[in-house]
This record gives sequence, structure tokens and C-alpha cells, in this order.
Amino acid sequence: MQIQDAKEKIREAVREFKALDRAALLKVNVYEPAISHRIAVYLGNLFRELNVDCEYNRNLLTAKKNTNGDKIRPDIIIHRRLSPNNCIIFEIKKGGKDSQKAITDIRKLEDAVAGNLGYDLGVFIGILKRRIDICWIEKINSIMTKTCETI
Repeated sequence: MQIQDAKEKIREAVREFKALDRAALLKVNVYEPAISHRIAVYLGNLFRELNVDCEYNRNLLTAKKNTNGDKIRPDIIIHRRLSPNNCIIFEIKKGGKDSQKAITDIRKLEDAVAGNLGYDLGVFIGILKRRIDICWIEKINSIMTKTCETI
């Protein structure tokens, strides 16, 4: 999987969510899983060769765990089910990248990318009324990097 191609597909899915769903879902104050689901639908249309799942808590046949051994349940993942091919892990929040909950989620993503789960890319998506933050967490030459942008 080419990271830059994946990022562009993710941007496209977020733009589609922004155009079609964001205002209505925020207006009625839905829970984050409803937002995650809508974004996952758009991702599934763009990553047809892989599986896009919400709240997927398995790593092959065992519970998915972080580097501390704690069970985790990412908001969205892009992967191949029943294989060690974990590609992209997502955390979604109703709030910007600088909120305390976002900072906690970004740390979770850093752990998933740096740890033993084999993710190539971590993506934080922060949904606000006027903007959407996307933070990319990746390991480049064994160094963890985080870059953020606004859509």
C-alpha cells in the first residue's frame, strides 16, 4: 500500500462525509460511532481491495492489544481480515486535534503504529462544525512523525 495514495483516498472520504453528513449529524448531536460509521462507508468505497471495519477488536484470532497489553477497539481500521495485514488505524472525535480527548487518541495511534500490530498509518479525524482536522501518524525511517491538516 502506498501511503500517499492512501492519504488521498482518506481525504476524499472525509470531504464526502463533510459534504453529505457532517452538518446533519452534528445538528442532532449523534454519538461518535455514528460519525465513524459514515466515514467508514466512504472509505469502503475507496479501499475496495481491503476490509474497512468499525470497532474491530481482533488481531487474527486473539484480542487486539496495545504495547502495554491492554485491549483496544479502534474506531475504524483498514486491513485484511484473518491476516496479519493491518494497514490503517483511525480514531474519530467530535472535537479538534488539540482537545484532551484528541491528544489521548493520538497517543493510542502512535502506540499502534510504533507497536507490534503492524499498522502503516494512524489517522486521527476531529470533527467540528466549521472544520475537520486530520492528523497523520506514521513511522518514517524508524522515526514516528505526526502531521496535521484541516479540511
